Amino acid sequence: MSVPNLHPDFTARFHHFGENSNIQDGGQIYCPEGVYIGKNVSIRAHYYFNIVTEDIETYPKIIIGDGCTSNPGFIISATNYVELGPHVEIDSNVFISDTGHHFRPVDNLALSQGIGANRNRVYIGEGTSIGEGAVIIGNLRIGKGSIVRPHSFVECDIPDYCIVAGTPARIMQVYDPESGNWIDVKNEEEANKRISIRRLQPLMSICLPTYNRAANLDHCLHAILTQVGNNELVEVIVSDNASTDATPQVVAKYREQYRNLMYFRNEENIGADRNIFQVMFKGAGKFIKLQGDDDYQIEGTLLPLLNVLQKHGDCGVVHVNVHNNDGQVYLNEGLPHFLAATSIMSTFITGTILRREDLLRVDTPEHFLDSSFNQMYIQYAILQHNPRFCIINRSMYRFAANDPSGYNFGNVVFRSYQSILNYFLGNGLSEQDIRIDKHLVLYNKIIPWFHDIIQNRKKTNTDGFEDIFSQFYKDEPYFEQALQWIRSIRASVSAS
Repeated sequence: MSVPNLHPDFTARFHHFGENSNIQDGGQIYCPEGVYIGKNVSIRAHYYFNIVTEDIETYPKIIIGDGCTSNPGFIISATNYVELGPHVEIDSNVFISDTGHHFRPVDNLALSQGIGANRNRVYIGEGTSIGEGAVIIGNLRIGKGSIVRPHSFVECDIPDYCIVAGTPARIMQVYDPESGNWIDVKNEEEANKRISIRRLQPLMSICLPTYNRAANLDHCLHAILTQVGNNELVEVIVSDNASTDATPQVVAKYREQYRNLMYFRNEENIGADRNIFQVMFKGAGKFIKLQGDDDYQIEGTLLPLLNVLQKHGDCGVVHVNVHNNDGQVYLNEGLPHFLAATSIMSTFITGTILRREDLLRVDTPEHFLDSSFNQMYIQYAILQHNPRFCIINRSMYRFAANDPSGYNFGNVVFRSYQSILNYFLGNGLSEQDIRIDKHLVLYNKIIPWFHDIIQNRKKTNTDGFEDIFSQFYKDEPYFEQALQWIRSIRASVSAS
């Protein structure tokens, strides 16, 4: 028999009650006006949420982030502030409080002596799991992706990606991104040593080339760093291509708060391709993720990405398919399957993640450096010696929609793209593989992109597009039909 949820009249009293959230009837919530419930939250009865001090000006005092779940017996007592980040899992009979009671003098009952503190804050990071019967109390922060074992008593901070247990709780294991394993530690000194090593060898380096886009960069860094914080598993590297705007000031603002943000500035503009190439080799992470400065990470997408990288650490290439948002993650092997899965979207730098070990094994990583698509070449070169790849179907970016510029559109989508594929002809790709994609990419991507550029009068250079197309497609049976379509697009806009 299913348990009914709280009545809408009651949930309307909450400071915020997110969509698709369910709190079963059968618990107690004092001062719901001070409680914030995110989206897709599930709380099972029985539970007890208590706001000790009814200071309306400081509401909300209890925040349950998106996607959190809790089993029966969950208790929160907040004097000042208790927050659960997104996707925290709470097992049965867990108690969380930001304060306790005074207990002096000893001849008076503690409950009659008032609360011990009213400025404490408890924060539990995204993706953390709290075991059955655990007690968390005081002024503390539990990091992202950590695990609190059952019946532990936590009274001090816990770093990201650590497992704690005991009364009082201490760190028992630290996650090692290089091996993908949880490593046993005997004491606090050994735990801190492991964490320090982890800072030097993170799981992912987000490598961000930029030039004269200070406003875009500001949004981009904010979207990344507010999700990962000072997470030891992630480093963010900005390579400034001698910008003349406020780029240095933007980065400096974030570096004051985030120690995992690094900044390099070129003495002169070396070109977009070379800046992209340069920054990917500055990362120390197990995986190198390229990031466009005008592509903004959607909230709640970076920790799931880290989880994928943890699970599939043997993949040479990871591709984020932003055009499919079904959330599926799948593995495959070989250049033909990669071409079929990604086509020309393998050129999208923000969707490109490379295992650093395999990147360093590429003999001539600069081979197509001036093609605008060198990152595509590197992916195929990696797959020659490590054929395993991972596709993540998720729309995890918002885009600033800057007009593509600095190159000729026909040159890159025809000459560069086909030249790279043909480089691997007989070395992983067959003539049939390339010919199938050649037809599909023209009709599914290139012509629609050309139509968008022309119709919306974007600044992208399309000079000689028809001539370059003819050079590469003149022997295809659909050539005349496609050429007529291309000419009609150009003519329709000219007529208007």
